[in-house]
Amino acid sequence: MMDTLFFASFDPLHDVPKLCILCSSHPPVFSYDYRALDRSGESRKTSGYCCARCAARLLKKLELAESQEWAEEEAALENDEFDITDFRKHRLAAFPGSGRN
Repeated sequence: MMDTLFFASFDPLHDVPKLCILCSSHPPVFSYDYRALDRSGESRKTSGYCCARCAARLLKKLELAESQEWAEEEAALENDEFDITDFRKHRLAAFPGSGRN
């Protein structure tokens, strides 16, 4: 399972927390749903309301997870002696700071 992240707007007139549930510092501007596998392979879901700053952090978390997934896929293909030249070019273009050239 790949990590997923969904953001949505919400009606501020309904029951929502006064502060972001992630940082407890700013008013929420999005509802979110983040799903990922934990280290034991179990599916984990977090959801709630977050501020714009925490939304950016969640997006960065998703980016890092995807970058890691691509790097692992590339390594597996390379171990199986596939030509990974195009895959590597694409990965490095998408995630320039992902290391390993």
